[in-house]
Amino acid sequence: MAKQAKNEGVLDRISTLPDHMLCHMLSFLPIKDAVRTSVLSPRWRYLFTFMSTLDLYDYRQFRGFTRRDFNDFKNFVDRLLLFPKQQVRLECFRVTENASDGDCPRLYGWICAVLSRGIKELVVSYGKNLRLPTLLFTCQSLVTLELDIPGDMKIPPDVSLPNLKSLNLSNFLFSDGLIFKLVSSCHVLEELYMEFVKLGRNITEVNIHSLSLKRMTLEFVLVNRDKDYKMVINTPNLEYFKFYDMLADGYRVSSMTSLEHANIRVHQCPEYAIYDVNRERAATNLLQAICNVKCLYLLITHAETLIPMGPEPVFAFHKLVQLKFVNETEAWVGTWILEFLHCVPNLEILHLALDAASEGIKPLAENVPSCVSFHLTEIRVSRFVGDEPMFQMISFFLKHATVLETLIIAMKYLTEKEELSITKRLLELPRNSRSCQVITE
Repeated sequence: MAKQAKNEGVLDRISTLPDHMLCHMLSFLPIKDAVRTSVLSPRWRYLFTFMSTLDLYDYRQFRGFTRRDFNDFKNFVDRLLLFPKQQVRLECFRVTENASDGDCPRLYGWICAVLSRGIKELVVSYGKNLRLPTLLFTCQSLVTLELDIPGDMKIPPDVSLPNLKSLNLSNFLFSDGLIFKLVSSCHVLEELYMEFVKLGRNITEVNIHSLSLKRMTLEFVLVNRDKDYKMVINTPNLEYFKFYDMLADGYRVSSMTSLEHANIRVHQCPEYAIYDVNRERAATNLLQAICNVKCLYLLITHAETLIPMGPEPVFAFHKLVQLKFVNETEAWVGTWILEFLHCVPNLEILHLALDAASEGIKPLAENVPSCVSFHLTEIRVSRFVGDEPMFQMISFFLKHATVLETLIIAMKYLTEKEELSITKRLLELPRNSRSCQVITE
């Protein structure tokens, strides 16, 4: 009886699972460990060849490889991908240059092989220019495509990726506008990420049109500063928008009525550091397009260009409840902040991350923004160095905020003695809200 109980205690439950479940489990292992399972039993001998995922992305699995090891490994991948199509159907293939040991033709062949296997997710990261097969741009099965490859991205005129939902492109050079044609041709595309991509001198207009997009990240680098460009964006169903760039010559952006989060970082080109009314108008068009956003991160270098001053606001963020305002130069003045707060009447959370200002808010504004009077419950000030302009700003908020619950001050570059002195002064400032707590960090 004891022996029978012992045998029952070591029952091999894994082997009772069907092959497709075992293959799915193997897909989560490093390729070397997955292959090692072939010695477990005759049933396991070729199971690894049926894996739906081939992940060669983690460089750590190649640590310690000799030249012979790399040659053996590349030959192994060749054999694996040359199995008959009915035996191997890959859904996901991730690869870096480490896996191919910098062998461009070999990696090109691997990509061609997996594209004929009904691949759904393809991730390629390569440290130098890599020619991409034309077949890539007409793959009917691709759902996710992620490419991180420096160099000029050559896109054929005829593109068709009917099932693509996520497109991530990093470090490419776009020498023509075919990339934007590719985006427009993907009719079910939901996520678009273009990070650290370079715009060539022939690009005079960035035109992105997609009714299906929900998340979009654009980070452009201009290769030739002597030419500017205009931006046209028609993505009315966008929910998340991240945009890092120099201020373009003009924006024509459709209203994003479903926008929840926006992360906008706009810098001025050095040659346009002087105030330019045309660029003010361009920046205004950009902000007007995202005025339905609920949470906004805004980094600017020249607020007089991005936030036009005048007797009446030219845009209003009625849905905005959370704002982080960042400026990385000393060229801001307190009145800019107050002007912008008039445009966000329902703001509840405000985060200011500003370098020491050149000018505060003297004389104190008499027209208090409505969000300060009735809605602001939390204010956070980062990078505070005890400068007088910011003291004026903090004093203004405490004096006029009626429902403020928390004011958090994060100090920077101060001695312990200086922090104690500033904390004492902050706590002595008059407050309109009885429930307001002042917290220093």
